[in-house]
Amino acid sequence: MDKILKFSFVLVLLASHVNGQSNLLNAKTPQKIGVKSEDQKKYDNTKPLDYGYIDDRDVMFGKKVWETIDLEQRINFPLYYPLSSKLDRLSLFETLRQHINNSPEEKIKNFVFEGDDDYFKLPIGKKDIQNKFKFRSLLPAANDSIDIYNTSKLVQGTPDFELLIDKLIKDKKFKSGKHYVEEEIESKDIKSYAIQGYWYFDKRLSELKYRLIAIGPLATPADVKVNAQKNKKKIEADAKQLAKDDNEREMTKEEEQKMLEDIANADKNLEPAVLFWIYYPSIRNILKVQNSFNDRNSSKPVNFDDLLLSRHFNAVIYKEENVNDDRAIAGYKPNDAMDQLLESERVKDKIRDYEHDMWNY
Repeated sequence: MDKILKFSFVLVLLASHVNGQSNLLNAKTPQKIGVKSEDQKKYDNTKPLDYGYIDDRDVMFGKKVWETIDLEQRINFPLYYPLSSKLDRLSLFETLRQHINNSPEEKIKNFVFEGDDDYFKLPIGKKDIQNKFKFRSLLPAANDSIDIYNTSKLVQGTPDFELLIDKLIKDKKFKSGKHYVEEEIESKDIKSYAIQGYWYFDKRLSELKYRLIAIGPLATPADVKVNAQKNKKKIEADAKQLAKDDNEREMTKEEEQKMLEDIANADKNLEPAVLFWIYYPSIRNILKVQNSFNDRNSSKPVNFDDLLLSRHFNAVIYKEENVNDDRAIAGYKPNDAMDQLLESERVKDKIRDYEHDMWNY
């Protein structure tokens, strides 16, 4: 099956007619590079190939699996880079973020769901998603002095209030770490992706096939990072204040050790998690027009939709649907990465062997 996947990916490469950097050889000025002419836009085949209809009666075998795509593996680099935009190239995360930011609220709720919702029952609002991307919170020092600058009595949390804070930061009247804490998730912070997919055996085609259902970036949300920083600052301030109230003495070694332990515990919530699930069929049009880098031939890039559907990446199964509430592999094989990897391969072999067993006589 791996040979078939590789062959399919080669066909995708050969079928691509879009230049890596449009107009690169004909541009009169650098500003013209990457800008497609009207004729190019007219003849570009940027519509994804529709999924074929699958009758449930034709599915003899099916298994839903969850996988992790590690972006530190070389084969997965096209999904990670570029970390900053390069002419007409964006990373997969930046492509998803721009699409979400440019989509209206009512549309987002149709294809973006909470990261812990594997069955798409909890749609997530645009504001909540943006807080995962970028979040800022004022510290007590800012709250004590904000009335001096907030002469119009703007309500905290409103757009006008945020514009006031932006101006105070720009004018260097508010400083990071003293007056506010801010975090932003960028492409470099996305170290892996989680994907949901369905393997099924189509009896009409006599073939084991795969359908990508959802994809989600893994990272620590910006609002979680900010709240952890505020919590650590509060722990430190409370410990110092407690010692100060006790005859203005210095902290003892025991008190300082406890403070450091509490601060370390505050970091436990910073483990990467699925920021959100995006229902894949809803974003194929967006991924189809955004190219990844093809290191074998930069004049024939591969768009993200073709790359993902051809499974030209390496992924590890971390969960399969099962009777134990879809328990993850780490749930029944904890504290042993090798056992988890072997179990992942066992699940993969179980799926692959079904197709092989169909041809036994």
